[in-house]
Amino acid sequence: MDIEALFSELHSLPSIPKVAQDLIQQFDNPASSLESVARNLEKDPVIAAKILRLANSARFRGARESASIEDAASRLGFNTLRTLVLASAVTGAFKTEAAFDLKGFWLKSFQVASISRLLAKQVGVDAEIAFTCGVMHNIGELLIQAGAPRFAAIIRASGASRAANETLQLGFGYPEVGAELAKRWHLPELIRTAIAYQANPFHAPNNAPLPKVLAQAICISDALEAHGGATPDARVALEGPLLEGIDLDLLFEKLPALLEADKAFAEQLT
Repeated sequence: MDIEALFSELHSLPSIPKVAQDLIQQFDNPASSLESVARNLEKDPVIAAKILRLANSARFRGARESASIEDAASRLGFNTLRTLVLASAVTGAFKTEAAFDLKGFWLKSFQVASISRLLAKQVGVDAEIAFTCGVMHNIGELLIQAGAPRFAAIIRASGASRAANETLQLGFGYPEVGAELAKRWHLPELIRTAIAYQANPFHAPNNAPLPKVLAQAICISDALEAHGGATPDARVALEGPLLEGIDLDLLFEKLPALLEADKAFAEQLT
C-alpha cells in the first residue's frame, strides 16, 4: 500500500478551519498587527474562547481579567497566540474512538513540543516553529487512529523502531503520513520536513536542523517517560551521536518548570 491508497480509504480528511489557516499566514507576515490579528480571532468563537481562558489563567492573568480578544491577545503576545491558534486547530481536527487516550496523546505531544523549544534555543533555531513541530510530530499516528482503525494495531507498537516497523508492514510510517497531512493542510515546508525526517534526521535535505531538534526532543521525552520525569536516571540514559552538542545539564535544569507550565497550557486546549 502507498500513502495515496491510505488517504483514499479515509472517510473524511481532518480539516483546519479557514480562519485558523488565515491566522497562521497572518502571524508569518511581519506587517501584521495585534489589532488585525484580534479581528480575525473573533471570527472563530472556539479559538476566541480558548484565548480568553488562557489569558485569564494563572500563568498569564494580571491584576484584572481580560474581557476582550484584543486585550487577551496583547497579554499573550504573538508567539503564544500563534502556538495556541495552530494547536487549537490541530487538536480540534481529530475525533477518535473512546478507547484511544486522546488527552494523553496531546499531553505527550506538548511535552515533545516544550523540549523542542528548549533545544531550539540552544542551537539557534526558531523556538516557536520548533514548538509547533513538536505539537504536530505525531499527527500521522493520530490520523490512522482516527480514520483507518484497521491499521491501528501496527501504529500502537512502541519503541525507537516504530517507524521502521510501520514501513515494513505498510510501506510507510507515521512520519510520512504526518508530513503528507501537513502538506494537504498547506502548512509551511519547514514543518513538513521536520515531521517527515524526525525518525531519520541525518538524512534531512540540506541538513535542515528542525528534524534533528525534533528527533532529540522525542528521545528526551521517551527518557523522561521511562524514568519517571526529569530524574538523574533519565539524564544518565541520554547519550549517543544524536544528542552530541546539546547541554543536557542546562536542559534538565530548565525542564521541570517548563514542562509544568506547558502541561497547563495543553490542558487548556484538550
